[in-house]
Amino acid sequence: MCVLYRPAAHARVARPMRYIRGAMTLPPGEPDSPHAVAAWVRERSREHDRYAAISDASDAHRIEHGPACTVYATSSGPLLGALAAATHAKRILEIGTGLGYSALWLADGSAPHGIVDSIERDAAHIDLARDVFARHGIDTRVRLHHGSAIEVLPRLPGPYDLIFSDSDVDEYADTLEHSVRLLRTGGLLITSNLFLGQYTADVSGIDQAIAYRDRIIDDARLRTAFTPTGLALSVRV
Repeated sequence: MCVLYRPAAHARVARPMRYIRGAMTLPPGEPDSPHAVAAWVRERSREHDRYAAISDASDAHRIEHGPACTVYATSSGPLLGALAAATHAKRILEIGTGLGYSALWLADGSAPHGIVDSIERDAAHIDLARDVFARHGIDTRVRLHHGSAIEVLPRLPGPYDLIFSDSDVDEYADTLEHSVRLLRTGGLLITSNLFLGQYTADVSGIDQAIAYRDRIIDDARLRTAFTPTGLALSVRV
């Protein structure tokens, strides 16, 4: 028999506390706006970024080689590592190696047995990245593929647990179908460079980025959400 408990008339029942606006003050330094929160995240992430030197080297390389250089280190390195760890990724595909910053974090999150296949069209960047991987002791866990994404993707066997698409936006229209094909059910597709207009209006590929955003939202094979920084997270269903 189920007995419904009723407190005695004289018993004191705890009531939830309500926040009273103006009754409390924030501790010194506590972020109090979206801009301040973003600044806090950038600063603290930077403090704990074990591969920050490679990100800095990527920026220096791009400045040295001018506007035609395609090396842009992601601002989401630690997040990539966390997502690789959260998804227990063992097979990872990266489209766009650069100098290896993202691959370091992806390999870090999938340690100790994860393998990263990384595609890079620039032979000089391949050589620089290979040296970075050797210095960090993961050269046996990152397989570099020289060529454009359109050339390399048809040759790769799936499935992958996680795919990070960070190549030139001009290639996105042609790479999405390959990404979906190569991604296992429940796998995660992470896409960057989808809101280039926040940096400058004078940039190529904005139309392609807009079209790609619409496609991953409307595609019934993917369940997509966006981070506040514009990174797209698409789960294969």
